[in-house]
Amino acid sequence: MKVNTVKKWSWHKILVCVGWLLVVAGITPGAYILVRLGSAHNQKPLSVPVSLKQGEFASPYFTAGSGGDYLINLTWDLFPARQTSVDLDWKIEADNGSVIGQGTFNNQLRGANLIRLGDYKPNSGQRERIVLNVHADVDQGGAHATLEIAPPDTSWRWSEAIPTVAGWAVFVSLPGVFLLLILAIVGAKRRKGFAAGL
Repeated sequence: MKVNTVKKWSWHKILVCVGWLLVVAGITPGAYILVRLGSAHNQKPLSVPVSLKQGEFASPYFTAGSGGDYLINLTWDLFPARQTSVDLDWKIEADNGSVIGQGTFNNQLRGANLIRLGDYKPNSGQRERIVLNVHADVDQGGAHATLEIAPPDTSWRWSEAIPTVAGWAVFVSLPGVFLLLILAIVGAKRRKGFAAGL
């Protein structure tokens, strides 16, 4: 009798472990994607207010990672007038004075509150800064501009995987949940029967 009891509990523990492994295997890919989607919005090496007055503006030094071209954006907290014009040159300088990238922007906002000045490929681990040469004051109409350096937005790639991951979670996790539920019911009945026999 003791041997049978040991065998029963051994199989019970094994099935519990299998159930939990199925649950964890089902939800882990989804948790990973949620982490990547969250981190995609927190990787900007630079986000600094800028007045866009005529003259030169130099940002604080920042360090960008590798992995593709980084985007140089101007964003506003409000929508400036459609006819608002932005005319400037920009360049990315390393801390040793070398120029990593440069470009020019001269256009109207046309109702937008985000414009892309350009992009560049950073040197991984090197301290850099962006220097703007604003040719004329930008009439922002009460809005406030922010200069941002950001990695390419790859969150859409992770978003596209959500349906597949959701299907995987249902296909793998649900059997584990049902198995654990059945084991819990069987265990409760067994304990109830054992208590009734005392």
